Amino acid sequence: MARVSGVHMVGSVPLPDTETVLRQCTIGQPNRLKRITDGETGFRNLFTTWQMMMFQVSPDLCTKFLYNAPVESGEFTDEQIEAGIQKLNAAGPLETGYDTVAIDSYSTFKRLKEEGTLSPEIRFQVSLATPPNVLTPFVQFPFQAKVEPLYQDALYRSMRKLQDSIPHKELAIQIDMAVDTAFAEGFLFKPWFGGGDIEKVREYIVDYTVRMIGQVDEDVEVGIHNCYGDMEHRHWLEPKSLAIITERGLALFDKTPHTINFFHCPLPKSAADNLEAYLEPLKQLIPKFKEHNTDLYLGVIHYDDKAMTEKMIETAKKVLDYPFGVGTECGMGRTPPEQIEGLLKLSTEVSEPVF
Repeated sequence: MARVSGVHMVGSVPLPDTETVLRQCTIGQPNRLKRITDGETGFRNLFTTWQMMMFQVSPDLCTKFLYNAPVESGEFTDEQIEAGIQKLNAAGPLETGYDTVAIDSYSTFKRLKEEGTLSPEIRFQVSLATPPNVLTPFVQFPFQAKVEPLYQDALYRSMRKLQDSIPHKELAIQIDMAVDTAFAEGFLFKPWFGGGDIEKVREYIVDYTVRMIGQVDEDVEVGIHNCYGDMEHRHWLEPKSLAIITERGLALFDKTPHTINFFHCPLPKSAADNLEAYLEPLKQLIPKFKEHNTDLYLGVIHYDDKAMTEKMIETAKKVLDYPFGVGTECGMGRTPPEQIEGLLKLSTEVSEPVF
């Protein structure tokens, strides 16, 4: 039966600062983490919301973004679209800031490693979202196709800078796929690509993700976080199974230019009554996991519900002939801070050390 080894931190942690996150998550999950994030604290705590600011120089192309609300978009002439793009370009190249904050946080990571607080083996994890997770909520739909290459260029430059500044043997890059999953399900969000053909939409998602993976140097780890969103602690869509994530995963493994070192999947409470069927598609990825020596993480940690977590783990052991670690379904940015200690404790109780 599969072992449950290690814990995965998806991204955000609602604690005061990077040092607090690194200390508390390491102490609270002793010898469980192969990788650790900086917690995406402060203004970064709500996934990609901090990225919206780079588009404000061209107000017409910006959405009227509201937390946990559908994104509304207006109608624009071709001339208005071109004028908005010109204004964006005139302000200079876009800068995501991912590299700046990662390099700053790494200095804290390095210091804590040198003093022995962090294990010598642990890597610094930087979580980066694919372009749709930024463009869909913050850029008006008619502008998205023209903004995509501009934002993609900025994202790739950030990836280059952070890899040039952080030792590769200490770095892991996680690619966050949330809006992408809604696109692939044909639910809620409208993609600017694919022309309404769901198969073309799914192919395009794989293509831009593979390009993003291709920006990562060979000796830097790469992982995928698959997500169904977290609006008011609810998913955009309650998935019936991991079929869509598995289908996308198979295509990514087939086309990736880089080893996929870790792969994270959500297990929502809504799947509690059909867990075996929910997990069954994932078995198709096991040969790929074995080929890449991929660490599989399942998002089974549910606050104050150890019985549910244990039920999910036991079912996963039964269905999957492959070791896995545990984690929350999504980042903890919207989690009340007083719940963090309980989540760390539960994660430790149901997993074995990795070193």
